[in-house]
Amino acid sequence: MPTFRHVSLDRFGPPDVLHVVEDPLPEPGPGEVRVVVEASSVQFTDTLIRAGNYPDVRGPMPVTPGYDMVGHVDAIGAGVTSCKVGDRVADLVTIGGNATHIVRPAVGLVPVPEGVDAAEAATLVLSWVTAWQAIVRTGGLKAGETLLVHGGMGAVGQAAIVLGRRVGARVIATARASHADAVRALGAEPLDYRSDWLASVKELGGADVILDGIGEKLFFRSRAALKPRGRLVAIGVSSLAKSGFARMGIGFLFAIVIHPWLPGTKRSFFYGITQLRKKDPAPFREDLAKLLGWLADGSLKTHVARRIGFDAVAQTHRELEDGGLDGKVVLIPD
Repeated sequence: MPTFRHVSLDRFGPPDVLHVVEDPLPEPGPGEVRVVVEASSVQFTDTLIRAGNYPDVRGPMPVTPGYDMVGHVDAIGAGVTSCKVGDRVADLVTIGGNATHIVRPAVGLVPVPEGVDAAEAATLVLSWVTAWQAIVRTGGLKAGETLLVHGGMGAVGQAAIVLGRRVGARVIATARASHADAVRALGAEPLDYRSDWLASVKELGGADVILDGIGEKLFFRSRAALKPRGRLVAIGVSSLAKSGFARMGIGFLFAIVIHPWLPGTKRSFFYGITQLRKKDPAPFREDLAKLLGWLADGSLKTHVARRIGFDAVAQTHRELEDGGLDGKVVLIPD
């Protein structure tokens, strides 16, 4: 019987719960295709899922992590006409990507141009689409405006810097002091996140759009850094990784629920790629196709920090939780 390999967890917990298993190869049902995975990301969101702190994944167990994937179709279920065997595709899968094969609904797949490196394409599916939709679709960033990116050397942060510059904005980014040169190389003005970055941003004239992937502890200082009519976009919750969503701080709930109704012209938004895609999948497909096109024509460069095999997934989870990785880690299935 044909089999496939995948990362699995039978219970939520620390990185040690992750293990690699071999199971019977699944067959696609009506409207589905089976994809041979060429690359899938290993990212901070996966650590939240593994720890049981991600609200969209509560079981049933076992669960295979892997929020995105790039691969090629090798089997097609009944009624599928949108793709054929051999087509390269990408998808945002939430779970299941860290595997040699995955079965997905054909309707959600986005074509991947031939010749594009699979690992580089995989970096776009979650991180770069998130960055683009957060700063442009949600934040409304325009040419001539100023964008402040918190966590500028994270996967989404790096993408936001590059895309903000592509829009024509001035970009400021907080990061570790040791990453200042790397931030400049991406096109942003670096600020040490441990310094009085708020005073520095004010001296630079304030920000029109702020991308905050940290959470509650930065909210009020970020709001103070906004220009009149500025927009704060919260994409995440890395500061909640250890405490869990169930214990989300009152301040952060205030920030997202109450702040839009406060007097004044500054606004805040909470962006979630999965929720927006469920509501309307068309913008996701449109934006990922746009980014893949830029990657294919060479006008967009992505940074793959590391390419790993199955045996390195657990250690990568540890490093992601420690915040020591510079950019995207991509699993290339053995």
